[in-house]
Amino acid sequence: MLGSQETFQHSTRIRSLNKRWFKVCPSADLKPGRARSIRLLGRRFAVFNIDGTLHGLDGDCKHMKSSLAGGKLENGIVECSMHGWRYNVTTGECLTNDHSQLKTWPVKIEDNHVFIEIELPGLV
Repeated sequence: MLGSQETFQHSTRIRSLNKRWFKVCPSADLKPGRARSIRLLGRRFAVFNIDGTLHGLDGDCKHMKSSLAGGKLENGIVECSMHGWRYNVTTGECLTNDHSQLKTWPVKIEDNHVFIEIELPGLV
């Protein structure tokens, strides 16, 4: 039987194994004020470029699952093109409905490509 410290280390190791980086697009394709989406594991994710800083976010509006990457992006806020729900791209906060927060995801540029880190389901 594992002791509490060993259990914590094992649990932490499994959680970290659940995360993977996925290529979204060439970095040159994601200009400031633009967004790109990618579908992974049956879910859509989006990366937004706000004045040169990249932000990863769940890619579907909580209202009707419309892609947020195609929405209007202004001052760090994306507006869903379907029904106008608005989200803060840096925090995932929904400005239209208090109970519709989106998850944010780490993003990086490596080898001239944009990557998003996604937690895979199933091991924890």
